Amino acid sequence: MKHIFPISRAKGRAAAGSLRRAAPLLLVLLLALLAVACSSSKAGMKSPELPPRHWLDEAPGVPVENKQKLEEAVPNLYDPDKKFTFEECVFLTIQQSPLLVNSAVELEINRLARTNAAWKYLPEPRMILTVSNNITRYNMGVRNTPKDYGQTRMRTNFYAPFPNPVATYYENKVQQGLVNVAISTHRKAVGDVIYELAQSYLRLEAKRRILEAQKGLLPLGDNLIGYWQQVEAVDGRQGVALDVARQEQRGRELNVEKSSQEETIDRTRIKLISGVEPAQRLNVDAESANTILEGFDGRALKWEDRWATTEDDLLLRAQLKLGDYNIMLAWAQYVPRMSFYVNHSPPAGQYQPPNGQEDYFLHWNFDFPLLDWGRRYRDVQTARMKKAQAFHDMARRRTEYSYKWLQAEQRVSVAETDVKLQKIRLDTAEMRFTEARIAFDEGTIELPALVDREEAAVNARVAYIKAELEHSLARLEWMYVANVLQERFLGPPAKEIL
Repeated sequence: MKHIFPISRAKGRAAAGSLRRAAPLLLVLLLALLAVACSSSKAGMKSPELPPRHWLDEAPGVPVENKQKLEEAVPNLYDPDKKFTFEECVFLTIQQSPLLVNSAVELEINRLARTNAAWKYLPEPRMILTVSNNITRYNMGVRNTPKDYGQTRMRTNFYAPFPNPVATYYENKVQQGLVNVAISTHRKAVGDVIYELAQSYLRLEAKRRILEAQKGLLPLGDNLIGYWQQVEAVDGRQGVALDVARQEQRGRELNVEKSSQEETIDRTRIKLISGVEPAQRLNVDAESANTILEGFDGRALKWEDRWATTEDDLLLRAQLKLGDYNIMLAWAQYVPRMSFYVNHSPPAGQYQPPNGQEDYFLHWNFDFPLLDWGRRYRDVQTARMKKAQAFHDMARRRTEYSYKWLQAEQRVSVAETDVKLQKIRLDTAEMRFTEARIAFDEGTIELPALVDREEAAVNARVAYIKAELEHSLARLEWMYVANVLQERFLGPPAKEIL
């Protein structure tokens, strides 16, 4: 026992010296890990930002001439003399509408996923650094032990798994398809925003005409109040006619106030859609709404032809393609996996002698699936059923589109009938007002009767303007369903996106 302790202490001092020599390297590794952790923490604290490049720079099917208008929209926003027409407001909305943020971010996420899928063709080399030492030293002093027995050892191993080439190919196809689907989804979201903006412009123009007609009644009401004041002054009596006239005038003022508030709401809605702050000025040219429906005749179109030009048809056909790729991706899981390792583990027959220097060995590994209890086959069947779902969904959505087309056509027909009806009522009211005007000039009727006829004519005109608005909104809906409104600004969708 006497000769063991000195040897153990010597070996212990050697081990301690090895630990001291390895300490700087361990410290560097710990600092590197800490830096990575801190950088990840800081990255998580940073506010998210959208990519600086706009999605339309790479979107297919966008007319080239519209891109220049797109770039000019935002600088004109700060021009105090600028009045935005419907077309200019559309390009402003495409640039900065908050309603398009989700689809724009989803598009960028899919683009990053496509890039990740492309890099999966290459193996991912990795390094394993192993630092080890004896916990117990039972063989200390035994003959033929290696000279570094009991000392700290560091081993560096390398390995790189190769991705499944078949699965990687179809995964790239899937990711490219998802990017194109995201582009079409974003175009569809832009089309929805354009539709909402067109509705707001049409309502704003109708409210402007209604407000103009209602304001024309205010001087007439003042004249009627003056008339009853003169009558009471001459007759020397206090009747209810003057009070009634004042109440009716107050009602006219409230109608004007209500219409003004509704007009303000429509203007605020346009600001919200276009991404403009509520406190910021946005001069809107409401009369440009009259150009939105120019040249559109839904009855000259067929829904079978227009269905093929919609983003919905394109997206559904893309789902079928993605179903095919997902089936092949499921079958690709049967392909064996391959990887290589570089380490100090010798194969049989190449063991190093106890006191020799360790060699590095290259190992190629092939991982064949033999029995997976049907998991891969069930994945294939699941992918097939999802494709069947996409096929039946396409037939269902096509039928729904035909119903939407028919409903839009019926709404236009009903609105046209209502416009004709309100036009007849307006003509009748104006004829009665003309008759009363002639009678008033001849002195056969008094001013109150004339005011009643004129107010009835104005109310009939307001009803006619509202009927025209409903007709315009019905035509706009048909135009939206036919994808004609969207094509004006975004061009036709791609024929095939995969």
